[in-house]
Amino acid sequence: MPWPVRARATPAEWKGSLKNTDSTGRGPLDLVSLVSGKPGPDTLRDLLRDVIDPEIGINIVDLGLLYDIRLSADGMAAVRMTLTTPGCPLGGYLTDAIHDTLQDIPGVTGVDVQIVWDPPWDPDEMMSDWAKVQLGWNRLTACGSG
Repeated sequence: MPWPVRARATPAEWKGSLKNTDSTGRGPLDLVSLVSGKPGPDTLRDLLRDVIDPEIGINIVDLGLLYDIRLSADGMAAVRMTLTTPGCPLGGYLTDAIHDTLQDIPGVTGVDVQIVWDPPWDPDEMMSDWAKVQLGWNRLTACGSG
């Protein structure tokens, strides 16, 4: 399946990040789609919040490492993601954790994880507000403080 040119969500698409979330930044899970065996990309993305980067202690979704997830008509979950750096030794660990998280979901017949480097991971642009709060990410604007 071909990938679109734009593979990541823009900050405007994050829908307020912390609105309607619990203390971990997670919103309500769509259980109806899980029970029906037809999980959508948003449901699969929410499930991947259980995959934690062990060096940072934040999930891959809120870190902004997950660029895209799709479920084909035959149930293949295709995941496009990146790592914090090309030399990150956790690629295999995170790939295995994604497989473990999605493989037994009703409607998912297989999992294919593709690690990509374009666009490069940029924590300023890609991390959720929740992740930035957890990591104490208090960047000043280019003009100083606002």
